[in-house]
Amino acid sequence: MLGEKVEVLATEEKKKYLRGRIVSILEPNDHRVSPFCSHVQDGCGGCNLQHADAELQKQIKLRIVKEAIERVGKFDAVPITYGGCIEPVGYRTTVRCSVLDGKAGMRGFRSHDHIPLSSCGVAHERVEEIMAKSYFGVAEEVVIRTSIHTGKSLAVVSSFDRSIETIKDVQVISFDQLRKGHLANIVEKVCGKEWRVSAESFFQASPQGSELLVHTVQDIIKANISSSASMLDLYSGVGIFAGTIGSGRQVTAVEQNVSATKDSIHNLGNAVEHVCSRVEQWEISPHNFVIANPSRSGMSKKVPNIIDKTGAEFVVLISCDAAAAARDARRMVEKGFQLGEVVVLDLFPQTSHIEVISTFLR
Repeated sequence: MLGEKVEVLATEEKKKYLRGRIVSILEPNDHRVSPFCSHVQDGCGGCNLQHADAELQKQIKLRIVKEAIERVGKFDAVPITYGGCIEPVGYRTTVRCSVLDGKAGMRGFRSHDHIPLSSCGVAHERVEEIMAKSYFGVAEEVVIRTSIHTGKSLAVVSSFDRSIETIKDVQVISFDQLRKGHLANIVEKVCGKEWRVSAESFFQASPQGSELLVHTVQDIIKANISSSASMLDLYSGVGIFAGTIGSGRQVTAVEQNVSATKDSIHNLGNAVEHVCSRVEQWEISPHNFVIANPSRSGMSKKVPNIIDKTGAEFVVLISCDAAAAARDARRMVEKGFQLGEVVVLDLFPQTSHIEVISTFLR
């Protein structure tokens, strides 16, 4: 950890780096704290930064992004700012759990070991209750998702059997049933709007995270783009950006996931042009600015060229992996865009996960 002197046992040797585990802390950082969750000591891999206070977590995440921008992206002197953090406990309304002997838990840190949980400090109280009080039969995995707005919850299990027991207002459905066309969804409220989110659709791990992300991007767009400019929303999901930042604009939303596209159509109707397609196969049309929010792996090599061909003057790229953000930024610059500000958001306190917002001007 930053500012610490530690004894490390090397466990893996690569050409450019070593990987190891800490044996002892010789000189601790002044901002090191005791984890508030006992399961960290049990080896739970869900929260790998609980030993750092809020200020140190901020500095760690800024450093992760700075190193990626410089090392992977090959950029110098890029302004990187911290855009804020959500409530650091009880925030997650979506949690993926391992299951053993019917009981939900988490995987061990960098392992597939099952760590049974009696509580979870970062899970919303409703999710925590479902995790602790449910029996999931022969399933090996369950995704728990709850709506703060309505109280309805989903438990999507890897295998369904009649022995499954859970609490009231939880719809249990299997991945196989979803593939066969069975329906399951929740309705969540973000930025004053209701959003249908189906079991197979991506959604941020918390509505607070969605709101911070939308407000941050909204401020960037207001400062750089006219209110009449047309918007292209790539990897548009259930329509969060198209339905907030895109309100009152001409918007095209491109999303390859069928479930998410159906949710977006339900949420936004004909106020947006919906395209269910991989971005690489979308029929390119002109737009004034672009918001792109790809999955953790980032954009493919072809996407910066597609963005270039839209004629867009301004691009906002949202990345949930620092290395992917840096790599995609380099590809955007190679297509003739200039990298502007980079904003780091903490939507996953107590963990090393981050959200990186990068801006590009043609």
